[in-house]
Amino acid sequence: MSGSLDSVHRLMDFLGRDNRRELRLCIVVSFVATALIYTIPYICGLFLNQIVGLQEGDVVDLNFILDMCTGIAIMVIFWYVGTTHSGRKMSLMSLAAGKKIREGLNRKMMNVPVGYVDSVPAGDLTARFTTDLPNVNKLISTDFIGLIVHTTMVAAIAIMMMVTSYQLGLLYLLLLPITILISRRLTIKSESDFRIQREKETELNEQLSDIISSHRTIKAEGLEDRIRNKFQDTNKEFTIAFIAAHKRSSLIAPIVGMNINAGYLITVIVGAIMLLFGEITVGMFLTFMVYVRALNKPLIGTATVFDGVKEEFISLDRILEVLNAPEEESDEEMEDVPVSGSVRFENVSFSYHEGKEILHDVTFEARPGEVTALVGRTGSGKTTVANLLMGFYRPDSGSITIGGVDIRNIPRKSYSTNIAAVLQDPWVFDGTIRENIVYNRKDISEERLAWVAKITGLDDYVSRLPNGYDTVIGNDIKRLPLAQRRMLAMCRAFIGEPKILILDEAVAGLDPISGSSVIEDIFKIIEGRTVIIITHNQALMDQADRVVRLDKGCVVD
Repeated sequence: MSGSLDSVHRLMDFLGRDNRRELRLCIVVSFVATALIYTIPYICGLFLNQIVGLQEGDVVDLNFILDMCTGIAIMVIFWYVGTTHSGRKMSLMSLAAGKKIREGLNRKMMNVPVGYVDSVPAGDLTARFTTDLPNVNKLISTDFIGLIVHTTMVAAIAIMMMVTSYQLGLLYLLLLPITILISRRLTIKSESDFRIQREKETELNEQLSDIISSHRTIKAEGLEDRIRNKFQDTNKEFTIAFIAAHKRSSLIAPIVGMNINAGYLITVIVGAIMLLFGEITVGMFLTFMVYVRALNKPLIGTATVFDGVKEEFISLDRILEVLNAPEEESDEEMEDVPVSGSVRFENVSFSYHEGKEILHDVTFEARPGEVTALVGRTGSGKTTVANLLMGFYRPDSGSITIGGVDIRNIPRKSYSTNIAAVLQDPWVFDGTIRENIVYNRKDISEERLAWVAKITGLDDYVSRLPNGYDTVIGNDIKRLPLAQRRMLAMCRAFIGEPKILILDEAVAGLDPISGSSVIEDIFKIIEGRTVIIITHNQALMDQADRVVRLDKGCVVD
């Protein structure tokens, strides 16, 4: 767990100040309760000494027996109540911490810029939610509490061993540093192995994602053998990393068990010698042996839990990397401004992740009531223009204004209500077609829904579905063809009556008749709107009011 101290502090932060105070109190109560329950063997040892010391004709002190039984009963009750209450409180606190982490991730993903998501491999980001987050939940709900419980048991038993016989206690406990040292060395070695394992697991997730999303292409191009061999190589590397990680960590529990048994054997021999010379009583010797055996379970339990905690803390580090990701500047204090009028790019230059410049000194204007077509070869920077206009990225230099207002000064809520975009790969969520179109808008009439569906040509497709607009769609239930997804995205864009409309290859993939009809209807509804169309469609270019041609990131005549 070296290098994870900051993660422990962050984990404590998720508990909150009040819960941290309660956690400390629960640990103290658990320790006291455990210490009390383990004084029972000591009391029994004293009673055994009394029995052994009886002379002929002596009688057992019944008052002592009664007092002993009463004390044991009180200890058992306190132990049961204390550990049960503390365990319940710690479980509730861990659930609250897990809830806070999940809420933090949800809030973070809503606030991180698009550039951050684009900079992280899709498989890696997916693994943090599908693999690392469950590991963190297991850490805070089970293993972290288990580590606390086992540690308090070890401390309580160690104290009682010293009280029973400090000579045997020191002898036995001298073996613990050796166990801890070996375990520490194995932990440091296995941490790097676990990180390599997680990297290979991420690569597997990425390849599986590509296989699913590109399945038709793989079949059409006959790439099955190539993809299969690549996946098998990565899978082999992951298996090797997995074995290396768990080979070292799995040695911890056997080493702890071996040292425990060695300590038991040594203390039995030395204790027997002390018993022979009268340096320890029979009751205390047997009591000490009980403590040695009682220490086995929490020590092995600590080692076992510790084995899982190492991997879970690596997952926590990866989750914290997401939670520490940079966020977009808050625009809550910005005044709401009207988003309408001309869109102007003035000497805009931009590059992704400090790489090759994608746009260079781009200047053009798109006016209300006109259709501006952005054209150019693939990779010329057309989609980047749309990304900048939507505020997904900020230009490296130059300015982008809407109605004379720099987009940096426009709050996000104004964007969502006044600007609509239909991207090349439209987003569809699990739900009905109606829900996908209306989305978060209220009071949308059936007439309005039917009108936008007719404009985009989606009504013809929906009319052939058994449940019409109430048909459930989504990537995991029923995947819409790309053409229909673009129609649906256009419906979603048009239904809000945006002031600015961005269509990125929106009619690509439609058959010529449907495409021409959609183009005609789009030109009928542009009155007062600023429309920017990214296209390779010659019909759209011919009908556009102005054409902006890009080549290698520059505007050309």
